[in-house]
Order: sequence, then C-alpha cells, then structure tokens
Amino acid sequence: MTVYQCGFIASDVSSPDCSKDIASAEPVPVTGAELATVYQGGWGFGIASSSAGEVYAWGVNAATLLDKQGSADDGSDPAQLDLVTSGKVIAGAAGFDHAVIVTEEAGAQVFGPATAAAGVRGLHLVSIPLPVPITSVAAGEHHTLLLSACGEVYGFGSNSEGQLGGAGADSADPGGAVAIAGPGAGTDSIKAIAAGARHSLAVTDAGRVLAWGWALHGQTGSGLVTGRVTEPTVVEALGPIKVASVAAGLHHSVALTEDGDVYCWGGNADGQLGDGSVLSSLEPKLLEAVEEPVRKIAAGARHTLLLTQKDQALAMGYGAFGATGTGSYQNQLVPTPVALPAGATVRDVAAGWWHSLFVVEQ
Repeated sequence: MTVYQCGFIASDVSSPDCSKDIASAEPVPVTGAELATVYQGGWGFGIASSSAGEVYAWGVNAATLLDKQGSADDGSDPAQLDLVTSGKVIAGAAGFDHAVIVTEEAGAQVFGPATAAAGVRGLHLVSIPLPVPITSVAAGEHHTLLLSACGEVYGFGSNSEGQLGGAGADSADPGGAVAIAGPGAGTDSIKAIAAGARHSLAVTDAGRVLAWGWALHGQTGSGLVTGRVTEPTVVEALGPIKVASVAAGLHHSVALTEDGDVYCWGGNADGQLGDGSVLSSLEPKLLEAVEEPVRKIAAGARHTLLLTQKDQALAMGYGAFGATGTGSYQNQLVPTPVALPAGATVRDVAAGWWHSLFVVEQ
C-alpha cells in the first residue's frame, strides 16, 4: 500500500495564498514511513498509522502537533507520535490544529496545542477518562466528538455554535463528559458521527441523520438559514432513506446511504456539493452525477471526496493548492476523477482542511 497526498500539506507550501498554484495539482506519494490507514482532518498536516499500530504526523503545520516548534524539521517526512500509547489503533481524526487517536489499550487520547480545541486548556496531551470503550472519533475545527460502544456521542472543546449540543460554554473538562446524542441523551442509538468546522452530524442505528451546531449556510439540513441548531435534530428532508455514514466540512454536509447513493447539502461556493452549480442547498440533494455506487465519503473544508465501489476516487469542490488532486487548480463543480497512477486501486480516502489523502494499491 502507498499513501498519496495532494493540496496544502506538503513542505513546499509556505503560506495559504490561494492566488498561487504552489503545490502539486496531482497526488504524490508520501515517503519516509510505511503507512496503511489515513485519518480525516488536519490543517496543513496529515495523520496516518502503520499496520503495526504506529501513528505518524507530517506536513507543513505538523511541528506543533509533534512538539517540535523551532526545529529544522520541515515536516516533509512522517514522524512518529511518541505521545500515543502503542497498541492496536481503533480510530483517529484531526481538527484544525489537534488530533485524536483511539487505541485498544489506552482508549482516546487528544494531543495538540494548549487550547480548548482538544477539550482541555493548558495541556499538550490528555487521555479521555470515559467508562465505556470508544469505537469512533471525529474532530471539527475546535471540537471533538467520541462515539462509544454503547451508541452514545460525547463531546469536548469549543461550543461556540452549539456543536457540542445546548447553548452552554466550551467544555474543557473531559472528566465531566455527558452524552450529546444516544440513549443517554434521549435519542436513538448512534452508529456513525462526523464533525464539521462548527457543526456536528450523527447517524442513528435506524439510518436517520441528526445535525446540530452552526447552521448559517444550511449545513444542518433543516431547510432554514439559522444561526445555530443547539440540539441534535433529525434531518427530516431525507425522509425514509437509510443512511450509513456522514461527512462534514466547513459549510457543507454529506451523507452516504446504505444503497451507495450520496446526498449533499449546505454551502456550495466552491462546488463542494457536486451539482454543477455554486448555489447552496438548504436541504439534502441527491448527487446525480455519479454513475456507480459509492462506498466511502470524506469532506474537507471546501471539497468532497468519494470512493466508488469500483475503487475509483472522485473529487469535487475547492481546487486551490491542488486540494482535489484532479490535475487542476480550478474548482471542480461535479465529481471528477482523481489523477492517480494508471491501474491504481484506491482502498481508502481522507480529506483534510485543504488537502486529500489516498491509500493506493498498485
């Protein structure tokens, strides 16, 4: 397996100046470590793990995460995160400047700068003391969601737009966690989660989507443009459609159904909804431009990735820095094939803030 990268992540990208085409418009291999699994998120850095359970970070903005501020390391090669307890990695995700790794032995660990983004002020690393095993994790701009084996969602970090549920202040105490969604919070059991910049999504066992948080661009799918949705609320516009997973970006949301269809809603200024326009959608809209079923979705800040059941990667949305990997710096308004080597089989995809990662078998 080889991990390919594109967009605002490589060490030759010195500043986020969207007027310059300063990164490769096609994915290039990540060298320096044998990586097997890639994780969602990160502004200018990537997170991945090896088959042996070693967790790595790299990228132009990885120095703080690696606690190497002021070092000569330019972040071009993956460096192992010594803070993560060894053992089987269950899940991982990255926010704007923090990351979360869940291991079989140590549970969830959050690391990054000393801000509320990781749910704790003044600490570089913290283990989350929850009484139940964590099976999945999602990271927004400055908030973190954890999904337990009991189907409950817990959250830490910023609650500036209600992304943790309720209208309360930021949650800086993981030890005082309460369920946001799931049986303990009065909703059905949850099977999947996603965190946008300032909004959150969850999928119930019955396949219904819940959304809450920042709603100014329609990303909660309520059909209304409101400031925020403070409680997990069913996206009624999806009707009886059974959803398997969700993804969330800065202003948009994506849902993958059990049948392999994709629905998108929210902001669309860069074409991230893939409908050929730049018009926002206040309710979920079926993505009709994909001719075959999709098995994986991922959302960056302003772009969307799709992995089809035939192992082809497609991208749509924000093209600056080559974030979509399509060979162009222009925004892609419809799903467009990613420019990976001929004959490559794509096994997985992940989207960062302005970058994309692809696990490829050749």
